[in-house]
Amino acid sequence: TFSVGDYVVFAIMLVASTLIGLFFAIRDRKKRNTEEYLLAGRSMSPYPVGFSLAVSFMSAVTVLGTPVEVYRFGTMFAWVVVGMLFAMIITSEIFIPVFYNMGLTTVYEYLEKRFNRTVRLTATALFMIHTILYGGIVIYAPALALNSVTGLNLWGAVVSTGLVCIFYSCLGGLKGVIWTDALQATIMLVGFVAILIQGSLKLGGFANIWKLCEEGSRIEFWKFDTDPRIRYSVWSVTVGMTVLVCGLYAVNQSQVQRYLSCRSVKEAKIAVFFNWLGLVLLNGLAVMTGIVLYAYYKDCDPLSAGQVKFRDGLLPYMVLEIFKDNPGVPGIFLASIYSDGLKKNNNICLCVNPSHPTCNNPLQHNTTHTISTAITALSSVTIHDFLKPHFSWQEKTFTNISIGLIFVYGLLLMLFAYLSSKLGAILQAAISIVGILSGPLFGLFSVGVLFPFANSIGALSGLVVGIGMNVWVFVGSKYYPPPPHFANELPRSCPISSNVTSNYTDVVTTSAAQYMNNTTPIPVPSPARPPVADLYAMSYYYYSAFGFCIVLTVGLIVSLITGTVSCK
Repeated sequence: TFSVGDYVVFAIMLVASTLIGLFFAIRDRKKRNTEEYLLAGRSMSPYPVGFSLAVSFMSAVTVLGTPVEVYRFGTMFAWVVVGMLFAMIITSEIFIPVFYNMGLTTVYEYLEKRFNRTVRLTATALFMIHTILYGGIVIYAPALALNSVTGLNLWGAVVSTGLVCIFYSCLGGLKGVIWTDALQATIMLVGFVAILIQGSLKLGGFANIWKLCEEGSRIEFWKFDTDPRIRYSVWSVTVGMTVLVCGLYAVNQSQVQRYLSCRSVKEAKIAVFFNWLGLVLLNGLAVMTGIVLYAYYKDCDPLSAGQVKFRDGLLPYMVLEIFKDNPGVPGIFLASIYSDGLKKNNNICLCVNPSHPTCNNPLQHNTTHTISTAITALSSVTIHDFLKPHFSWQEKTFTNISIGLIFVYGLLLMLFAYLSSKLGAILQAAISIVGILSGPLFGLFSVGVLFPFANSIGALSGLVVGIGMNVWVFVGSKYYPPPPHFANELPRSCPISSNVTSNYTDVVTTSAAQYMNNTTPIPVPSPARPPVADLYAMSYYYYSAFGFCIVLTVGLIVSLITGTVSCK
């Protein structure tokens, strides 16, 4: 468990992150210019912006989930960096020039100018759904880490995490966000490097770790199987991640806002590619940490032995073991996860203070990837997009409604945090939820940017059908999970404790002989699978690409049928 030194380091890291936001909030308190607050006056250097872009993508979900994916399925996950590179090229060469030269503050502004208000409101509604669903996963991840290393009750950790997040709201504007991100990227790097060094010392060097993983079939990079049902292949990871990351970088307000803060289009492009180098480094360290995780538990899997209840608690469990004689280091690790989940990753301010610059413009909404502003962002969007245009109440009334909405959305996030614990591995749950919505949204923007003849009817039809198809496939995959050989979960050693029940909800249950004898999984008989179950079995990495293609196809066909309009 945590030592006194760990708690001290953990507290220092969280206080430092908060003080950065407070510094910029106090220094810039008299600046009421919206562009200064939202886009840092378009004066940021590309390097801190790129750093901020990278660390905002590497959430607590990634830090906890990626090593466990490598532990269970091997190193094919490393291909994500190739998909990310393709996404950065598309973002920098197509979308950055459009958004920057139009002088936009938010991406939703583009949708209203290109199509109409209905399309923008639909995208806003999807933002709210995305925030609630993904916010539940993000609030669950740091709470799980806190539970793993301190013994604090998991749901007590969820509630306390939600309460702490309220304090993180409304600090500092975009400058504070970017420099806080830079600090937390450094913390994350230190945490990963410390694990790699200590793991190598305990296991006889990284060369020996690599050898142990080769013996355990964890080292594999060249699986080119084209079957879309294969969980990890070169194609599923690169194609899926290209569209998924485009949805998060090219048309996601949280990221667009960052590169729009640069001084020119050229510097915005530099920031995007510098961000990719950061993602390569952070993902590479996460994959290497997964390799160390497997080598350390090669002879006895804590999950099978019942020592760890949740698979995503494996990494915190190992950190406590290998650093039990190094007080303070586990505190750094937990701080990298916890502060990343809590950090203020965008600019939405709760409009309790109507004079605040972000409270006067209904277009100042931001897609959040962290807990700290999810609740206030949802409240702000509800007030500005769905209530103020239709009701002429006094500002005090809207303020009171905002406070009530904060409470309602907070409860919703905690509810979905509970549901997240039932979705299996947090990384798979996160990629699935994001892919279901980000792929179709990327398709919507692509229809507008790339096809001048597309109209609002086609764009809206494509978006609705694309998301509907994605949700259908996702729900179907829960009723008819993919057969185990598509997931190809690699064998692990150690007998299963007789009083341990499996938490694995993302693959069909397998017999205990798989673990005791290190043999091929033996699937438990399941209900007859209809032919459409093969569609449900597609790798969750393809969800974003599937939805993107549906939106593009339906959107263009409907636009041609209903008549064309020129791009405004």
